[in-house]
Formats: sequence, structure tokens, C-alpha cells
Amino acid sequence: MNKNISNFPRSNHLPMPLTPGDCDLRDFTFMPLDVLRLRDSDISAIVSGDEFRAAVLLWCASWHQIPAASIPDDDVVLAQLAGYGRVVREWSKLRAGALHGWIKCADGRLYHPIVAEKANEAWQAKRAQRWKTECARIKKHNQRHGQDVPFPTLEAFLADDGAPLSRPCPPGPDFQETETGTGTGTGTGTGKSLPARAQAADDAPPPPMSRIGELCRRLRQLGIAAAPGLFAKPGWGPVLQRLDDEFIVAVVAQKLRAHPGEHFSAAYFLPVLSDLMRNPGKPAQPSFGGTHAERQRVLDQLTGRHGGAGEHHTIDGQARLVG
Repeated sequence: MNKNISNFPRSNHLPMPLTPGDCDLRDFTFMPLDVLRLRDSDISAIVSGDEFRAAVLLWCASWHQIPAASIPDDDVVLAQLAGYGRVVREWSKLRAGALHGWIKCADGRLYHPIVAEKANEAWQAKRAQRWKTECARIKKHNQRHGQDVPFPTLEAFLADDGAPLSRPCPPGPDFQETETGTGTGTGTGTGKSLPARAQAADDAPPPPMSRIGELCRRLRQLGIAAAPGLFAKPGWGPVLQRLDDEFIVAVVAQKLRAHPGEHFSAAYFLPVLSDLMRNPGKPAQPSFGGTHAERQRVLDQLTGRHGGAGEHHTIDGQARLVG
């Protein structure tokens, strides 16, 4: 079951998204192509050459969107992804043919079932590789320290969003984790090595996993790919220690509202939040603007409050510090 989509409304009768909300294949250079299915498909017979070209470009673009296999239902963005730049009028002439086979889902995005099938396979392979890497880390720890820390099962590891389940000690400087994704029958996408967690004196330890998991869930609801491992990287410790989750989510939500159709990684917000943490009296960036009532409404929607909360729940352009 796609566990990142349970909060989408069902009243609109749209199907649930076809890939998980955090399905991120941007480090997969190759996208599998089922040549037999494509050769015998309707699209190869009924659309024009320009429509077919645009369709292929959209398949490729969706592979590196988040969630993978999806594209925004926005003609300005689609024209860009299909190779028509800002000429939306030309894109509109072939829109129907280029979007042959795509379906709109409950999150408001368009999904291609066949691309989604391949994306889910690649995503499962990527997460399985993370599990193997975690088991290798535990094995090395056991050998060095004479301990018997148990290995997580694949099911338990994936149920916890791929976060390390047993952390007897942080990875040492001589151990690096590498994620490798394999495209089915086509090629291999290899991610960058993830350096061991920096032990800078001014860095704070990450918060408990229960808080991290909840923050990830709320960010994924906004369309931001967030996994627990992200917050173990250098720089996030002090931010999460000083800023509360409601402020973080509100900053992200306002950025997305100011730039509809654009996609931001969770890492994008680290320097923004760090700056707000260091300068709590400094107004947020102009793109995070809006009236006090608008900011409160966004915060109420995100937290499930109604009718306005007390003033201590508002951000009003300033960072809210914890402690």
C-alpha cells in the first residue's frame, strides 16, 4: 500500500497516486523502456510525430520528478517539460496526444501507469540497497566492538521509511554509505557517496525518530521528498533543536505557494532555516510573504486547527525558537 497518500481526499473520485510521495529517482540516470509494449501500444499508431516526441520527453521528465512517474497538471510547466519553453499556445495544439495514457490522481498530479510500474520497481530496488548498506554497517560495527546487534528484516526496515533501526554508534569516518539504483534491463543509476555524519562541535544531535518521522510525513504531504536519514546530515541538528516543526512546515508551505509548479528538495530549505535560526528577528524572504491572516490560515490548515489559534502559534515573519 502506498502509505504516503492516506490523507488525500477521496470525495473527488480520483484514484490514489501511483507511486509513493517520497519516490525519488533523480540519481537514476537511466529509465527502463519496454520496447515491445511501446511498439505495440496505441500511442505509436494514433498520435503525430510531434505529439510522440513530446510524449517521450514527458515520460523522461516524470522519471526525475517527485514523486517519480508524475508531472504537474499545469500547462505552463508541461510546455517547458515537453520542449516548447514558454510557447504554451503551441503546446496546447498537441496536448491531448502527448498526454495519451496519463491519468490525474488525488494529489492533483498526472501519472503514467507504465512509467509508474517501472518507477515502483526501481524505488523498491533502491530501498532494498539501503537495507543492504545498513546491514553491512551493523556487521562492521559488530565485528569491531564484539557486539551482536541484530540485523533488521527488509520488511521492518522499509516499514520505518528506510531509516537505520539500530544505531549503536554513528558511522565512523572510515565507513561511507553508497546507494546504487538499477534500472530494469536498461542501465544503472548510481547515487553519490553519502559522507559519514560530521561531528562538528557546534552541531547538535538529531531529534528523536518519532519527531523526525512526523516531520517527514508532514513535508511529504506538501510534496517534499523527505526521509529520516536526511536529518542526520550535518547542519540539520541545530535547526531542529531550535526551530519547531510548525514553523518549518509553514516556511516550506509559503515557499511552495509563492512558486506554484516548481519543485524543491528538502535540502534546499536547510540554509533558509539556518539563516532564520541565527537571525530570529530577521523577516523571512519576500517569497515567504503574505498577510498575517494568510500565514495563519496556512498554519491552521497544516495543523488541523480551525477558527484561529493563539498568537504563539503564528510565525509572523520571524523564526519561532524552541527552548
